[in-house]
Amino acid sequence: MYTLVSSISLSIITTVEDFVQPYITQLLDLLQGQPVWLQGVAVLALGLFTIVGLIVFIKKFIKLFLVLAVLGAIGYFLWTQTDILQNLLGGLTGAYIGPNLLFYI
Repeated sequence: MYTLVSSISLSIITTVEDFVQPYITQLLDLLQGQPVWLQGVAVLALGLFTIVGLIVFIKKFIKLFLVLAVLGAIGYFLWTQTDILQNLLGGLTGAYIGPNLLFYI
C-alpha cells in the first residue's frame, strides 16, 4: 500500500515539476541579465505574492470546511431526528428505506 501511494505521489510531483520547470528556467534566464537590486525586488515581490496567495487559499478552505460542516450537521439532524428525509426518499419510485440503509429495487 505504501509503495502504491509513494509511486502515485512521485508521478504527481514529476508531472508538476515537468510542467513548471520551463517557466522557472525562463524566469531565471530573464533575471540573470538584471542588476542585483532588481533581482532582489523581483524575488521579494514573488515571495509576497506567494504568501498572500497562500493566506487567501487557507481562508477559502476554512470557509468551505465550515459550510460543509454546517450542511453535514443539518443533514445529520434531519436524518436522525426527523422523518423528513426518509419520507422524501421513500416517495421515490423503487426506493425502500431500511434501518439506516437505502435500497433501490
